[in-house]
Amino acid sequence: MRINITDAGGLQGALDALPKHGGTVFIPAGKHKIDRPVTKTLVEGQHLFIVGEGRGSVLINTNTNGEPLLQITGVTGAWWPDLRMTIRDITFEGNHQSGDGLVVMFPNDTLIDTCFFLSHGGHAIRLVPHGTNVTVRDCWMRDCKRGVRAENIHHLTLHGNQTRRLEGGQEQEEHVYLGWDCREVRVVNNHFAYGKNTAIILDGTAQHVIANNTIEGFHVAIEARGVTEKKPRDHCRDIAITSNYLHADIGVRLTGPCRGFAITGNDFINNVEAAVRIEQASKAGKHAITGNMIRKSVYGGAFFPLSKMLPAQGGILLGDAEDCIVSNNLLDAIDPGPAISAGPGGGRHIITANRIVGAKGEPLAIRAPGCVVEHNLTV
Repeated sequence: MRINITDAGGLQGALDALPKHGGTVFIPAGKHKIDRPVTKTLVEGQHLFIVGEGRGSVLINTNTNGEPLLQITGVTGAWWPDLRMTIRDITFEGNHQSGDGLVVMFPNDTLIDTCFFLSHGGHAIRLVPHGTNVTVRDCWMRDCKRGVRAENIHHLTLHGNQTRRLEGGQEQEEHVYLGWDCREVRVVNNHFAYGKNTAIILDGTAQHVIANNTIEGFHVAIEARGVTEKKPRDHCRDIAITSNYLHADIGVRLTGPCRGFAITGNDFINNVEAAVRIEQASKAGKHAITGNMIRKSVYGGAFFPLSKMLPAQGGILLGDAEDCIVSNNLLDAIDPGPAISAGPGGGRHIITANRIVGAKGEPLAIRAPGCVVEHNLTV
């Protein structure tokens, strides 16, 4: 069954008219103003497809009371219901006083595809309180206070999305937030740009892959929090961070009891504070930091007379972490140094086969006990 929102008297009317087996809600091109939250609670077997005519199908949230534009609720409390949802080719436009653009509660077998989110005062997309098998792909999020928030979502994929601030727009917070009970999330092939604060927050969460992303224009590109308000004894663990381009003041920051990070094959560029910084790391560690490129902007050099004015580049700061492997990294023109540091607490690291070129200050400042430091080539 296909329901045109124009024929149904609006989006709410179209959703209310869905039969028990579900159907398609069609949003034609044009601007469709909505002054109160549109909601729909689905039942088992009531599959839903909401589709527009490309991004010219615009839903505009005109309310200024912090309320969401659209909230879809799946089967409450069920992990594997017979329920599939697809939302595609729609623009969700808000304002700085409105709430979230799209809220999907209990999302299961859900696809959010090629949608555009603009100027929401809350999140562009919020996925709560639990669900599984969710994909958000090829969406564009601009000038939203926050990007995607996921809580207790398993098997979530964020692929090919783009985020960005807007000149003269609102100050943004994180662009991706993964709560402590999310598992097996893939954040791959996205471009997160110029949010100023933090691109990705891993809030005590575990078992994810963050790969092949371009992250630029933030204070922190990826922040992992080992202690959360919900689970003060929990720790962030088992995360693969690989093949990303990380242009931020701090590339990767791990705070508290984070364990088992594989930080491999990334390009760290213009990280004025640190490429990798580990803080409050007592009894944390067991990280592998291998094969990364850490250097100033590629635009430096003889053909660029302003290259001396480029930001400094920080190195790898292990703090009081334990039992880490730091190997085969190329650290170029680290300023200020040290290029690699550890201690005074923690220790028992293997720091080997790193190439440190032109570091100002101390190339290696290893003050933690029990470390193996060998075969590093420094100038």
